[in-house]
Amino acid sequence: MSAGFLMFYSVLVLFGMMLLGIYGVVTRSNMVKKIIMLNIMGDAINMLFIIIGYRLVYPVFPPVYEGHIPFDEFLRTAVDPVPQALVLTAVVIGMAMNILLSTYAIQIYRLYGTVDVRDVAHLRREGK
Repeated sequence: MSAGFLMFYSVLVLFGMMLLGIYGVVTRSNMVKKIIMLNIMGDAINMLFIIIGYRLVYPVFPPVYEGHIPFDEFLRTAVDPVPQALVLTAVVIGMAMNILLSTYAIQIYRLYGTVDVRDVAHLRREGK
């Protein structure tokens, strides 16, 4: 199989994972399941950014110039470091978001005894 063929199907699978994450966030009423689906969607987006920055040439070099190859060859074969930096930042932000959302879910469970958003909305309308 060629690298372009595998990259096409990798992007297709990642778009499917993103759609699965959106579907889960929109249709599920359990907060824990919503957090899990949000993680799946975020991880798929991060992987998509990594694939976008990859080069389909061989050999692929890391984005650090060491001087043992000509500079023009390095420019053609080095992986783009910008998507890697963006994904690293997104992973840290995603972890902080997961902690915050999990804390909210725990606190809502302590207050209302459930993590179902429909039940919480019903209980809030009743004033409990």
